[in-house]
Amino acid sequence: MDEKVFIRFATKFWNTVAIMPTKGTDKEKIRASIARMVRKYAERSPYFLNPDKVLVKNVITGLVRNKIEYGYAYCPCREVKGIPEQDRNNICPCQTHKEEIASKGTCECGLFVNEAYFNAKRR
Repeated sequence: MDEKVFIRFATKFWNTVAIMPTKGTDKEKIRASIARMVRKYAERSPYFLNPDKVLVKNVITGLVRNKIEYGYAYCPCREVKGIPEQDRNNICPCQTHKEEIASKGTCECGLFVNEAYFNAKRR
């Protein structure tokens, strides 16, 4: 997925999800929405979801927690500073995930991985 397509996808998705009220909202609906976004991103990008289902579940739980607490699904492995200009770079998939996957095979939280990592861990 090229950068422009990614930006359009992420912007469209988060503009839709961001207007959803999060306080008092059904946690399972938020979880389903975030899980759907994560799956769709993996399908449309050159990356894969980590084959470790427990890790994926835990990261999605962190994304749900951040969505409820802060209004956005900030990457759970990064600190939310309360500075929107800085924090927006950490909305999943975060701005640095491509470089991280290119250098070590996974993004910082391990949610998205490259094909070599996926195939090695799937066995």
